[in-house]
Order: sequence, then C-alpha cells, then structure tokens
Amino acid sequence: MDHRPFEDWLLEDKVLAADEKRRLNLHLRTCTSCTALAEVDLALKSARTAEPAAGFADRFQVRLVARKKTLRQRNFWGFLVLTVSVFSLLLWLSWPVINDVILSPVNWLASRISSLLLFWVDLQAMFHAGALLFKVVPEFIPAYIWTVVLFAAVGWSLLWVLSFMKITKIPQGV
Repeated sequence: MDHRPFEDWLLEDKVLAADEKRRLNLHLRTCTSCTALAEVDLALKSARTAEPAAGFADRFQVRLVARKKTLRQRNFWGFLVLTVSVFSLLLWLSWPVINDVILSPVNWLASRISSLLLFWVDLQAMFHAGALLFKVVPEFIPAYIWTVVLFAAVGWSLLWVLSFMKITKIPQGV
C-alpha cells in the first residue's frame, strides 16, 4: 500500500479538499502506521512551546560582547608574544653578523664584496665548463646572460610549483 500521499497530507498544514479528507479518513481507519503518525503530529502541534527566561537575550548579548573582548585581548597578546619571539630569534641568529659590522664595518664590507666576486667567478667557471663540455652555450652570449636566464627559469619554476600548491588547497565541492 502506498502511504506517500496520506503522509504528505498529514504532515502538511494545508486545507484538504472534501474528496481528499474522505480518502484520508478511510485510510486512517485501516492503517495503524498513518494513524500513529496523525496522533504524533496532533500531539506535537498541541504541545506548548518553551519560552526563554526573562532577560535571556540581554544576558546573551552581554556574554557575547565579553567573549569577543576576551578573544581580542588574547589575540593581541598572542600576536605580541609571537612578534617579540620572532624578532628575538632573528636578532639571536644575526648577532654574529651584527657584531662584525659594529666592530669593523670596513672589514665586513670587504669580505661581502670578495664573497660576491668569488660567487661571480664560480658561476662563470661553471658556465664555461658547461659550454666546453656540452657545446650548448653559444660563445657570443656572455655568461652573465645565461646566469640571468637560469635564475629566471628557476624563479618561474618555483612560482609555478607554488601556484599549484596554492590551487590545491582550495576546498572542492560542497
């Protein structure tokens, strides 16, 4: 037996036509499941709804404001502690360099310049060795151009990988 139209009629709050009322009453005399549903629906409709205690909304608003204030204070102090911690860690890690700069800025600057020159000479040597080994790098293009191209390719590759990592973190679906 199909209970669907009778269940819909019992649970909806719309006025039934005379023919629908007659069919529903005939069905309720024979079907215990639909009769129980009608009794439960009648009991739920006649039940008294509970009212909140007086002043509930006001107390809730006061608690909500207090909770937001506490959360703002906790976030402020957490951010402050995090900032001070990171700054202290960076200061601790960079202290040898800072100490060298304070004690002898000229020696520090000279060592930085010599390090950069050494790095540049190493890059030129690597590209020269690669050009001799593979005959890929044309001789008429200077080595620094190939260095720029290489670093640009590495940068684009990193950007590409990071963009894929960012895209895959977007939630999919519902």
